[in-house]
Amino acid sequence: MTRTISSSPLVAVGGFQHDGTPFDTVGVAAAEVHGYHATENPELSAVTYAVFPAFTSEISGRENEEEAWGRFRKMLQPNKLDRTEVPFVKMRYHNTRTRSMSKGDARGFAPLDTLVRELGLLDGAPGSFIEWENRHGAVRRADSTGTGLTLTRDATQEPVNPGQLEAVARTSVQ
Repeated sequence: MTRTISSSPLVAVGGFQHDGTPFDTVGVAAAEVHGYHATENPELSAVTYAVFPAFTSEISGRENEEEAWGRFRKMLQPNKLDRTEVPFVKMRYHNTRTRSMSKGDARGFAPLDTLVRELGLLDGAPGSFIEWENRHGAVRRADSTGTGLTLTRDATQEPVNPGQLEAVARTSVQ
């Protein structure tokens, strides 16, 4: 199939605004992501794009087909015009105190609330870490060292207070 909008299965087109809504961009999902009309009219489905109001923080444009499918169908709820923002957050973590962790070495999509909750549990759990990525591909990592917390970004490590981590997380995914 030749795409006319983009070679990415999910993209954001900025500049959208509509009075009374907080949306600031339009999301565009390709046929293999949205699946509209796939059974009833496969020919139409193949050339149909789903266009929906979105937030800039939600779509990177680098999602592969599987990631785009999951974001569109499970997280973004494009048919809900009163929905809240669902920033692009990929994370992996391991907490030695709570024994909770993600599976494998790859970062997976998670709600921002999950990232914030896990960051709040990091202090006092030596050997624990949380690594997260935003829509730009920027990665941050918070580690519990036993003597405090450190935050690493762009190969620069600095001490951080537990109260600062939530603000860093929320700001970093915008």
